[in-house]
Amino acid sequence: MSDYIVSTIDEFFKKLDKMQRELNEFSQNLEGRSEKIPRLLEKFEKTVFAAEKEVSLKSDNAVDKATKETFEKFRLIVEALRKKIESDRKGQDFIKKNEKYLVVMIFGAVKAGKSSLGNFFAGKKFINAPFDNPYKHINKPVFETEERGRDTGDVSRDENGNMWFTEGVIDTTGAIQYFTLSGLRWVDSPGTGAVKKDGDTKNMTALVEEYLGYTDMCIFLMNSSEPGVQDDMRYMQKLNKEGQEALILITKSDKQEEDVDDLGNLISITVPKTADNRKLQEDDICERVKKKYPDINVERFRAISVSTLLGEQAIETNDDEKYRASNLDKLMKILGDKVEHGVIARKQENPRRQLNSFVDYTLEQLEILRSEFERVKNEAEHYKGEIELRTQVIVTNVKRAVKGEVMQAAIEWNGKVKRGEKIDGAFINRSITDILQETLSLEINREMRQAIENYEKQELPKIQANLNSAELVKKTTTISHTFTESYTVTRPPEGLWENICDLFGKKYFRVENKTRTEKQTVDAGTNFDEFLSDIMPKVEKFAQTEGKKSMMLIRDNYFAKQEELANRIQKEIAKIKNELLELKY
Repeated sequence: MSDYIVSTIDEFFKKLDKMQRELNEFSQNLEGRSEKIPRLLEKFEKTVFAAEKEVSLKSDNAVDKATKETFEKFRLIVEALRKKIESDRKGQDFIKKNEKYLVVMIFGAVKAGKSSLGNFFAGKKFINAPFDNPYKHINKPVFETEERGRDTGDVSRDENGNMWFTEGVIDTTGAIQYFTLSGLRWVDSPGTGAVKKDGDTKNMTALVEEYLGYTDMCIFLMNSSEPGVQDDMRYMQKLNKEGQEALILITKSDKQEEDVDDLGNLISITVPKTADNRKLQEDDICERVKKKYPDINVERFRAISVSTLLGEQAIETNDDEKYRASNLDKLMKILGDKVEHGVIARKQENPRRQLNSFVDYTLEQLEILRSEFERVKNEAEHYKGEIELRTQVIVTNVKRAVKGEVMQAAIEWNGKVKRGEKIDGAFINRSITDILQETLSLEINREMRQAIENYEKQELPKIQANLNSAELVKKTTTISHTFTESYTVTRPPEGLWENICDLFGKKYFRVENKTRTEKQTVDAGTNFDEFLSDIMPKVEKFAQTEGKKSMMLIRDNYFAKQEELANRIQKEIAKIKNELLELKY
């Protein structure tokens, strides 16, 4: 009788039975947290889609493009989250269904030996062993299928009517299937990377990934002929991120050597790879994982080399040494230790870990969405910068155009004033306002078409000039002319003779001179030069002020709806993030 082989199995079953007794009293309780997540996401989804309807995205500018792309990304995120929710519901049901068992899932690439290892632990060789062992005294494990992805590769029945995992040289397994051994539920899975076959209802790799996170422990198989090269090593990072534990098994750690039997015939025998060779591969695997994924927690992962073939041969020949060489005794001890210590804590941790993982995944998707809306705002800021750069050019163009228009108008006004018409300040203000309004609209909209793709013409706010300018009026000048006038006046007679003659009617005269000044008002044109000197600086300042004001108004308002939308949704994202974080354990 093989004492060592039997003792390892006895010890393994004692631990499994103890675990089963503990788990019989166990029940999961997630406090309804998982159900809250879909409700939060549904509410958030409605909020975002409602916000989308409020903004028109008809243009091809970068802001509208980014906004459209963001909503397209949001739809993809919504679709992914819905699938994740459905997967989580399925996973939570799986956890609930298996709450009385420690669920160990075996996964790895095609032909890594998953089904063979499963059958070994189910007792396929032990029930026919040439020695007594616990497997001969228990009810045969019941094999069941959880979910099938293809019609082949299910469990099969041997010649004695016993059920086992189907073994073969090709990727036979096409389902998530398991057997129950006391408190242990051993889950077999399809080979990751399996080639799709006609009739497949699921991708084999996707089927494996769907269940990985909902198990209590994972055992990752790698063929010793190509350890560390499979893309499946990426699962180590996934499991590590989710706080899951995994054991790496380097399978088929044996080789064939020639020997001579008792009759002297040359035969081929199976021997273990050397201890140095095994250690080299185990260390290499751990180094590769650590190098590729620096953040991985190496304490959660260890590698061990095993040979199911050596274990099977050891049982058939009752060979303790060969059994030790298979390292399956070590694997049994590792599993036994795992189930013996803290199995309840492990079962409690699994659904909590999965809920946390689901929340973390959702938070990652929300952060992607937040950054996409940040891109919308960044594109708007880029255009704002472009507008600011063009402001001085536009203001200069506006000032030049307005001054030219005002000068032309002033010449016309001057002609009218010369003809006697009245041009008052109110008329001048209205006219300059109209000129500036039209020029601003023309120059700004023309320049904006260069800055923003498919720019939509903007109606600028009404402006009103109040320049307090001097009136344009006619000018006159007064010409003064001073001259002396001579005229004759009677005078009294002088002397005796003139008085005598005066008696006889004679009149005497004298010449007097009088100086007189006359003024004459003449047309001197208009106050055109003074008017221009007064009005033009005011026009230039007014044009500059209103030009800058209009440009800043466009800068701040052209993408205001998109920016407001982005800010609002980012606030909603921050809100739902906080609500999700409160659900984590």
